[in-house]
Amino acid sequence: MVVIKKVKTREELKMVHDIRREVFIEEQGVPEEIEMDDKDDEAIHVLAVVDDEPAGCGRILFNGSDARIGRVAVRKKMRRSGIGEGICKLLIAIAEEKCVERIILYAQLSAEPFYARLGFERQGDVFMEAGIEHVMMIRQI
Repeated sequence: MVVIKKVKTREELKMVHDIRREVFIEEQGVPEEIEMDDKDDEAIHVLAVVDDEPAGCGRILFNGSDARIGRVAVRKKMRRSGIGEGICKLLIAIAEEKCVERIILYAQLSAEPFYARLGFERQGDVFMEAGIEHVMMIRQI
C-alpha cells in the first residue's frame, strides 16, 4: 500500500534525506553541498512510503504569493508507479491550501513532460543546475 503524507518527525525527515542522497547525490552526481541546503528547515516535506519502505519525497517552500516545489525524487526501483504524481498532487494541494497564486519549479529537462501533465507550463530557456539541464515551469492557481 502507498501512503503519501506530510513529514512530521525527525525520523521521517531522515528518510527524506536518505532518498534524496540516493537519487540526487549517488545516482545523478549532484554535489552534496548543493542538494542538502539550508532551505530544508523552512520547507514542508512530503514522504511516500510503500509497504513501510521509503519510496519518494518532495518539498515545498513559500515566498509571498508564490510556492516553489523542489527535491521531488522517487527511488529507482519504484519509479513509473504513480508515486511521483501522488507526491506532486499532495504538494499542489498544500500550495492551494495556502492560497498562493502560482507554483514554480525547476524541472530536469527529462521530467518536463511529467510536470506538463500536472498543469505546469514551461517558462524561458533551458539552464544548467548542478550539471543537469533544467527548465522553469509554472502552474497558475
